[in-house]
Amino acid sequence: MKQSAAKQTLKITAVNGVVRALGMLLRILLSRLLGAEIMGIAELSQSVHMLAITPLTSGLPLAVSRMTAKTRPEDRTKPLLAGLWLVRIAALVLMPLMLLFSPQLARLTGDVRVLPSLWCSTPCILILGYSAVYNGYLYGVERSLLPAWSELVEQLLRLTICVGLLLALPYLAAPWAAAVPVFSTMAAEVLGLAFVLAVLRLPLSPMETARSWRKPVLRLALPTTGTRLVQMLLRAVEAVWIPLRLQASGLAAREATARLGMLSGMVTPVLMLPCVFTGSLSMVLLPRIALAEKEPEELRRLVGKCFLTAAPAGLGSTGAVWLAAPLLARWLYRLPELTPLFRFGAPLCLLFAFAHVSGGILSALGLQKLSMLGSLPVSGLTLLLIWLLPARPELRQYGVLLAQGAGQFCTLLWNLGVLFFRQKTRLSSDESEKDALSAVQPL
Repeated sequence: MKQSAAKQTLKITAVNGVVRALGMLLRILLSRLLGAEIMGIAELSQSVHMLAITPLTSGLPLAVSRMTAKTRPEDRTKPLLAGLWLVRIAALVLMPLMLLFSPQLARLTGDVRVLPSLWCSTPCILILGYSAVYNGYLYGVERSLLPAWSELVEQLLRLTICVGLLLALPYLAAPWAAAVPVFSTMAAEVLGLAFVLAVLRLPLSPMETARSWRKPVLRLALPTTGTRLVQMLLRAVEAVWIPLRLQASGLAAREATARLGMLSGMVTPVLMLPCVFTGSLSMVLLPRIALAEKEPEELRRLVGKCFLTAAPAGLGSTGAVWLAAPLLARWLYRLPELTPLFRFGAPLCLLFAFAHVSGGILSALGLQKLSMLGSLPVSGLTLLLIWLLPARPELRQYGVLLAQGAGQFCTLLWNLGVLFFRQKTRLSSDESEKDALSAVQPL
């Protein structure tokens, strides 16, 4: 790996580390200001929110990034323009649908108190779609620091707005209190996008000049979008099923919602700590891996370096979470019962790190279809375990962690199998991508 890439990764990791620390601080403050039950309501709405924004924030930035990295310098803004046009069209459809079906979606979550949160999350579809496409362009031209700084600005604003509103409005009913974090996210994203546009100052041609790029970008984005939709749908179903299965284990409804808030709002974010580093690594290396696709030795070196650098992050996070579990539970969250949950879930840190970086490599190589193919049976297995394990009184939240660990392990095995098969057969990127690039420029 070139030194410049290593330095860039470390810089982005440092910024993302601050972002994650601010996010953790926000969760700690929310746990104290709102309590576990209202945080459980917020987690239910978050699952629907993530499902709604996934069509615009998953495949499109990856497609724009990869096509920007591989296209001629004079055409590099064309994928960006095409992506922005697609976001506008999709938002015109998704936002009214979200508002129209919010009551039905609230009932499907099993707790109608999520309705105000769903209303507040609707504008995020357009805002986050725009931000994602601009970030994809910046990764493609290897300006990865600007999205990281933007995320830092957004996190600072989210923390300030959210805590300020909750302190200023201490007597909000539970549904509206749970909507405050969502509203804060929406406001922060608007200002974060404005920050990127102000710093970038990118002169853009009229969108019609990129008309021929729209279908190629869409075609390349669809497999990744499909994969992420499956993952987000899985998360949404999990958020609904976990309280139901905890109730089946003998817990009351309110206690089951509180346990969801403890697990998804407090424990899981800590277990995903290594993704701060692996996310930075993926952002920097995605365009480099794309360019090295036809150079087997360089590609092998980059892929190997990705795993070698992800291993210390995963192992270090596992040890840190296990050792710091009492501190996290008693001092940060003031819930001593979280200590065994942190320690039981600590090995997931390593699985999250490897699964995350291997998925990033597949996206960089344009193997989105194979990634989507593997996500379907893995999601089915995870859902089956989510249905079975938490309902056992002796497992409950531990059953959820076991199910998530099994899903991450199977995902990692699939990704490694695809990479091994590619090395043995010299498998190239998806035919959809070849068609996409050849439609607008000679390969």
